[in-house]
Amino acid sequence: MSFLKPSFLKIVIFIALFVLSSWFWSIYIISRISDTFPVGFPFQFFLSWGPCQVGENCSEFNSLYLLLDSVIWYVVSAWAMSRFKKPGK
Repeated sequence: MSFLKPSFLKIVIFIALFVLSSWFWSIYIISRISDTFPVGFPFQFFLSWGPCQVGENCSEFNSLYLLLDSVIWYVVSAWAMSRFKKPGK
């Protein structure tokens, strides 16, 4: 499990994957359902919808899904780095 050891490049790739996957998923969902605005992929950790009446809460947040998304995308970035690492390093 040494491939999970953090490095600057793994963290950069993790952030890029995390943000881009969420962004592309959000674009896809918004193109299909115009009043739903998700954040997070594969788990939607934040979801808002509208139109919203004054005084109503039209969003929800799930911290477990945020944690799961983070773990999944970090493992994917660590795996990708291990696949493209030069032999002997």
